[in-house]
Amino acid sequence: MKSILKRRLGHWGRAATVGAAGAVLALTAAAPAGAASPPKTNSLTPAYDSPFAPQALIGGIFGGVTVTMRCWRDGAWANGTNRWFLVEGPGYNPYTGRLNFVRGFVSANKIANQVRVDRCP
Repeated sequence: MKSILKRRLGHWGRAATVGAAGAVLALTAAAPAGAASPPKTNSLTPAYDSPFAPQALIGGIFGGVTVTMRCWRDGAWANGTNRWFLVEGPGYNPYTGRLNFVRGFVSANKIANQVRVDRCP
């Protein structure tokens, strides 16, 4: 025969498991369908004026910051891909070192949590 303490611990364990499962379901249901993580750079990312070689460096976008993806183009091969995104985000001017809002083409492998965008005109 089980002791009273063992029976109570068993009941509490099952109740805790059911409660935790209910909390997970409630949190999952509460999250909106489009609540995916926004696109971010996965490291300090150089931005160029064009996806084609030769390219002019126009800035650097800081690592781990949220960026806005505008469109994509296929161009020169870099970082294992020839896909480039035109993005906007916080960064710096490579010539002055000052903080700057950067708009330029970056290699697709430098962007995490990519969203669907149209091809650049």
